[in-house]
Amino acid sequence: MNTARSTAAIILAAGSSSRMGGGRHKLLLPLDDRPVLAHVIDATLASQARPILLVLGHQADQVRLQINPYTIHPDITLIDNTAYLQGMSTSMYLGLQKLISSDYKNAQSSYQVDSALILLGDQPMITPLVINTLIAKYRETGKRIVAPLYGGKRGSPVLFDLSLFPELLEVTGDEGGRTVLAHHRQEVELV
Repeated sequence: MNTARSTAAIILAAGSSSRMGGGRHKLLLPLDDRPVLAHVIDATLASQARPILLVLGHQADQVRLQINPYTIHPDITLIDNTAYLQGMSTSMYLGLQKLISSDYKNAQSSYQVDSALILLGDQPMITPLVINTLIAKYRETGKRIVAPLYGGKRGSPVLFDLSLFPELLEVTGDEGGRTVLAHHRQEVELV
């Protein structure tokens, strides 16, 4: 049984795509003949991040149909967020709670989760290399937050150390870990 330290991935895929307009669900838009969300899931599966928690909300049944092969994957745990209209923080909260309680599936492995990457389901260009680089930088530096930097701007996904989970659980509204990141600027490693 594998009990090595592990960085979990929480994919936030519950939003209502309200800015999209036209009743379209951006996570289900086709990109190279697959839904946008499928690209994010594939990149995460190809990375070192484990376990993978996928938080669904808006049109969850429709999303499940579109990503059906992933719903039975042993490394992915699906979480339903019925409160998704209250903002992104509710999805992050559910993912973190699932990690803290170790209530995710995988009979083959038991992970010693010491950190979590918060990924957005609408970033289809994310690569396993980006995810693995963030994890490697976390292991190398010991910084409690690791984030990508592109064109001089901090981006997503962001990796948070387990010690910051209690603060992340206090976040409310339509925000991920932005407030926690701001409170711990001196502990951020940018890649």
